[in-house]
Amino acid sequence: MKIFKYPCGDGTIMRHDTKSRRRVLREALAVGGAGVSVALAGCGSDSDGSDGGGGSDGSDGSDGGSAGAGDPVEPIEFIVTTQSYDPVRYEFGNLIAENWRELGFEVEVNPLAWNTIVSRTFDEQNFDAFTLNWAGRAERLDPDPFCYSLHHSSQTESGGNNMVNYENSEYDEYAEEQRRTYDEDERKDAVLRCQEIFAEDQPRTPIANQTQNMPYLEDSFDEIVDMIGEGLMSFWTAVDSVPADGVDQISLGYPSDVNNLNPVDGTATHDTQTMRLIYDKLVRIDTDGTVTNWLAEDVEAVDDTTVRATIRTDQQWHDGEDLTVEDVKFSFDYLQEYSAVLSGFMGPLESTSIVDDQTVEFSMSEAFAPFISTALGQVFIIPQHIWETIPEDLDGISEPVGWENPEPVGSGPFEFVSWSRDEQMILQANEDHFNPPNIPELIKIPGADIQSLVRLLEDGSLDMIGWVPGPDTVNRLRNQVDRAAVNSIDSHGWYHINYQLDRAPFDDIAVRHALADAIPKQDIVDIVMDGQGTVTHTFMAEVNEFWHNPDVRQFGDNLERAQTTLEEAGYTLQDGRLHYPEE
Repeated sequence: MKIFKYPCGDGTIMRHDTKSRRRVLREALAVGGAGVSVALAGCGSDSDGSDGGGGSDGSDGSDGGSAGAGDPVEPIEFIVTTQSYDPVRYEFGNLIAENWRELGFEVEVNPLAWNTIVSRTFDEQNFDAFTLNWAGRAERLDPDPFCYSLHHSSQTESGGNNMVNYENSEYDEYAEEQRRTYDEDERKDAVLRCQEIFAEDQPRTPIANQTQNMPYLEDSFDEIVDMIGEGLMSFWTAVDSVPADGVDQISLGYPSDVNNLNPVDGTATHDTQTMRLIYDKLVRIDTDGTVTNWLAEDVEAVDDTTVRATIRTDQQWHDGEDLTVEDVKFSFDYLQEYSAVLSGFMGPLESTSIVDDQTVEFSMSEAFAPFISTALGQVFIIPQHIWETIPEDLDGISEPVGWENPEPVGSGPFEFVSWSRDEQMILQANEDHFNPPNIPELIKIPGADIQSLVRLLEDGSLDMIGWVPGPDTVNRLRNQVDRAAVNSIDSHGWYHINYQLDRAPFDDIAVRHALADAIPKQDIVDIVMDGQGTVTHTFMAEVNEFWHNPDVRQFGDNLERAQTTLEEAGYTLQDGRLHYPEE
């Protein structure tokens, strides 16, 4: 076991030699990852660096903790991405684990493939703690997805975004209030209060907002379009970017394949980013963050609980069938019933009714301020003639969420052509669309890892990468690869740690406070992210200025306070192992 420590004297971290510290950190990670102690968050008690051989006990933890008073705290299985998928999450996961061990927790870092993480966490809710990055999707500029979908107690079902099972009645009250009020100042007050309660409760610990540096081949484009929070993975990049003369296909790399193309699911960001090219929505969020009409040529808020949308005429599905107002009604009815994720965005929607052959009306049980941007901007419009018999037409599938939808038929700007899983997916421009894309053919390439995609870009076999490949690679591409350019834009997405609140010890707020304080946030930004991000303490990013609360309680970079928190809560260290309080 190789141990690296930095002198800090008064408990603070010496930051004057970032390059040297970063080099030592890289060396530390190289010689063992989870088995290397890097004391960066502050000066606590000395440790021999032993990880205690800890790991998950394999139980589902659903009883909220079975250990008795004075017993050792259960080992923590800490799920991170693989290093090849996201080196940032992999590296800071190992740093955090070491500091948690300093507190006396046994921690096993378990790197998993992204698709496996989705299954373990969102679907099964079988985890202790895991790293995640909520991507800065356009639709998430409105605060409702982060305020409500992630943290309201009604969203804890399997497949929902509140997989941490956070329940707080006071928080729920404000999350509901920001949905009800149309007064912008009143809504902002509720959103700010949500952030305060969240920061106090720490069901998740925010770490950093990322600066998204995504590489592309400059000579493949006459114009490239990006968007806040999404960079080159934005809807508008695929639709409005202009290829260079003679370029009739653009290849887009991403370090994993999509899970499925089933709009009932909509859990994983990459899946959704792909499906929104194939399926239309009634409105879209434009590059400046404003709502723009899309499949709906007009949207009107009739009153606080009624919205009407007028649908474009003469639109067809990719299979040639006419798209009608009946399809729009069917989409909202069907997805409200079967989609745990999309139904959450619909809020208090009571009914969807047809007014005439071009108009649909949405009636809500109470005012729902974000309905147009969140519901109309999130719900995919799907063809009734295909989905109305799903899952009845499928053998062995009882719910439509279980269908892979291998040949999706939408009405969007791109048509599905083919998909060879883990090799490539081909989408072609829908020339009959009311807003046909400039790119004739888009080829999505999943990489075995991010560096394999970088190599493809360097040799000209890939036109752009919709992922941040890590600070070292970004700097090298900027300085050493002639054809490569880097698109840089701030994200309102956030890196964070999730705790399963339904199991011990995470059901104890004192433990969550201690774990949060032990996270070396500034070092993660300065060293792991090479300064390409900012520390955050809330789920609304500073770049999303209107909704951001800068005055929430702050945790992190304070290992000494973390130790004090546990001591004051009655936890004890016995032979380096943390034990529950005695009764």
